Amino acid sequence: MKCRLLFAMSIMLLLTDAWTVAQQDVSASPADVAFWVAYWARPRAAMYGPEEEAFNQNMHEVMFPWNDHDEPSNPSVLDDNVQWLKNHLRDRFYIEGYASSRGDLLYNLALSQRRADWVKQVLISKGIPEHQIAIAVGWGELYPVCPEANDECWAKNRLVRFSYSPN
Repeated sequence: MKCRLLFAMSIMLLLTDAWTVAQQDVSASPADVAFWVAYWARPRAAMYGPEEEAFNQNMHEVMFPWNDHDEPSNPSVLDDNVQWLKNHLRDRFYIEGYASSRGDLLYNLALSQRRADWVKQVLISKGIPEHQIAIAVGWGELYPVCPEANDECWAKNRLVRFSYSPN
């Protein structure tokens, strides 16, 4: 599994680097950003049944301050998530880290990966079996919740999300 994660991250960095070179001084199109903002605003669809629906309702996002990966703004959410996961040991999930658009794209990818990895380690240290976590990945600023370039929006984009994974 660690080899797959390393391979996926390597490919992601290579593609991102190529995209960065190809797109120098060109920001994402408004249509692309608008798509992701609208996507995250919708309630999550439960494609895999009531287990996924319960997961989506009970797992909450972990928010982070600017340029930080190991001191969440809402640490009690982690405890709530751990308690729920301990009661649902059959549920597997993905950990997805994000960053705001402040700073360099590659730096934000690395920061979001550190956030996802930190949350994964905290969950494991609090008793969540590692096999329950399908993968922890950082997406940087690629899928924003809020598109504006201001402090309020940047704060909304610095988070770690949990996504259900069918067994």
